[in-house]
Amino acid sequence: MGRAFRLLRPYQLSRLLEAKMRADHRPEINPADYLALTNFLRGYLDQDVVAVHGSPIRAAQQFRKDADEREAAIVHAELERLIEETKALSDTEISDVLENFGSSWRFATRREFEDVRDALK
Repeated sequence: MGRAFRLLRPYQLSRLLEAKMRADHRPEINPADYLALTNFLRGYLDQDVVAVHGSPIRAAQQFRKDADEREAAIVHAELERLIEETKALSDTEISDVLENFGSSWRFATRREFEDVRDALK
């Protein structure tokens, strides 16, 4: 007896193709390549970011005050590199990457993410 094959419907094919294309175009982003940024996200954009700092931008400004110049420059450089590396990703995908890095804050837009970078200057 032969094996039965399932015939895919057109709407299933389009979803399959879309998922395949996304997987092929999504860059491999490893948190281990961004250690300083990961530490910043875990330490300042944790679940208490609103209660402690009021917003992610204020958290970044507080980090700027707390960190020495070298540490702040490294986090800023890593954030710049990550922004460049994720320019093809959607806002949701960027937020997923940051969550994977340890951020508890869900960024609604790329601009919010870039505002945090600007606050680190």
